[in-house]
Amino acid sequence: MTQIVETIGRSAILAAASNYQSVAEALMELVDNAFDKRYGRHLAIYINVNKGRDHLEVLDCGGEGMNDAGLQEWIRWGEGPDHLAQDIGQYRIGGKLAAVYLAEDLEVVSRKSGEQQVWRFHDPHWGSRTDALTSSPVTEVDISEVRWLAGPPKEGEGFTRVTLRGLKDHRYEVSILKQRLATTYRALIQGDACKIMVDKDIVAPFEIPWSSSIEMREIVRTQVCKGVYVQGRIGAIDRDRLPEARGVRLKAGVRTEFNGRMITEGEEFGHNLAGKGNLQRAYGEIAVSGSVLKPNQLKNGWPYDNVAWKALADCIHEEMQPLVSALARISEAQQVSRDERKRANNASRRVADALRRLRSSVQHGAIAPSGSIDNVVAPGGRRSPTPRENPRGAPDEPSEPRKRKPVQNPTPPPIDPVGRLLRRADKMPKVDFDRLGNQTPRIQMREEDDGAQTIVINTDYPLYQSMGGNEDYVFESLVAHFVQQETVSVTEANALFDQIIWLDKEGGR
Repeated sequence: MTQIVETIGRSAILAAASNYQSVAEALMELVDNAFDKRYGRHLAIYINVNKGRDHLEVLDCGGEGMNDAGLQEWIRWGEGPDHLAQDIGQYRIGGKLAAVYLAEDLEVVSRKSGEQQVWRFHDPHWGSRTDALTSSPVTEVDISEVRWLAGPPKEGEGFTRVTLRGLKDHRYEVSILKQRLATTYRALIQGDACKIMVDKDIVAPFEIPWSSSIEMREIVRTQVCKGVYVQGRIGAIDRDRLPEARGVRLKAGVRTEFNGRMITEGEEFGHNLAGKGNLQRAYGEIAVSGSVLKPNQLKNGWPYDNVAWKALADCIHEEMQPLVSALARISEAQQVSRDERKRANNASRRVADALRRLRSSVQHGAIAPSGSIDNVVAPGGRRSPTPRENPRGAPDEPSEPRKRKPVQNPTPPPIDPVGRLLRRADKMPKVDFDRLGNQTPRIQMREEDDGAQTIVINTDYPLYQSMGGNEDYVFESLVAHFVQQETVSVTEANALFDQIIWLDKEGGR
């Protein structure tokens, strides 16, 4: 009988590395390794990305670290001691595979906690080599030879430094990396399990803008089936409080975590949240634990056809039902009437007209182009035009023949508050009405399916109720919203608000 020996070619490993979709996704595999070796200790993780110098480095201090045997074990694909149920990584290939995706040259320097020796592994062709290693490349080094991103670790403290050189042709955007780290490790950072720094900047945990107008529903730790536990919370978010930064997003649905690390977001668990309106405010976060249900190897999904996942999905579907029903009732109850639509259209037209008058005031010198309103002296924020040097009727001074003006490039977008505000005069966003709760601001922005922005007037806002939501209220709400968006100073915002209100009244004479 012929014996078959199963092997895996390294070319298959190179192919598997192409499954990563971003630098952030791959780099976080190296961060996950640090968490799996911390064993309850507090971690300090330092990341340096220097695309210009063809260099990327991840250093973790305070964990278990590795000695020579540990490094030899780490190099072997899929081998080593079984992972614990509380580990983030479960397959013993993620960090090595991520290094293949990211770079050509890999160096790992590490010391095991409680030991003195420092060990080094280096492969200049880790990212392209097709032949397997046949000899031990692990050597001992003197700790004085190790270069640190931060201060050196304490005596006997475990550490691991991964250095990647010969970076492959990917997009290395540090701002997006920081945002992904803040979101992915949110629970671990908040729980003081670690400190993460990127290029000497501390990564703060992403703050979910929970809405106070909808009651939060807590999910106590529940066993959904044998070996699978879940806990978390379900509520509504205030999308108007999301920070405007590159990489910031928040999908409606539930965020799932495994041992403190985010795996997915936007899980709907049988509810259709893709529509417009209040259902886009539904949000939750659940922590999945146990020994049965584990995320996939890339940590960006779950085994959705697993019976354990179905049990979990049924549980969360039921937990979400009260929230989804409440948000749906709010949307159904708030049908925009013909009269409201008319008030919204009239208020939008008045804002646009007032902004056009403001533009004329700027052009005639009533307001400085920089947006400063200090020189406005007349009632209502206007002043008399400056007398011309050659008033009408005065004899003309001899003048030189006119010269053709040189062709100018298109005017760049204005950067001052008034300039940005005036751009809205010719393109007003859609205005809608909705019941958002009496603890929510008078106005919120809503993103439609086509990416357009809609201004939503909160009909539960106390001032809306007391004024009956009349046209003047809608107009002033729109003006206040635009002014606050484009100004940084309260004094400047108040002066500009008064100016626009006065121009509206003047235009209505």
